[in-house]
Amino acid sequence: MSAQRKQKAFVLLKVEPGHERDVMNNLMELDEVREVHIIPGEWDIIAVVEAEKGIVVSSDERVYDIVLDKIEKTKHVQDTNTMVSHFSKSK
Repeated sequence: MSAQRKQKAFVLLKVEPGHERDVMNNLMELDEVREVHIIPGEWDIIAVVEAEKGIVVSSDERVYDIVLDKIEKTKHVQDTNTMVSHFSKSK
């Protein structure tokens, strides 16, 4: 994947209590999921997703498809909130 074709998104998840590690392990099985963190607060998990732009489908649409078709269908996931990155810097 070239850096120019990747779209990074951060997906917050609410999970059935007691199933955080199960969901974490299931998410890590998805090719597009790069990182998964259990977090305190209103949301239980944050997942970092990278989607590649297709020939016909934009990378934003790919993120949408990944969340709807894969992440939201993961057992014990109750709700999601997706934030798409438009510009990033890292060290």
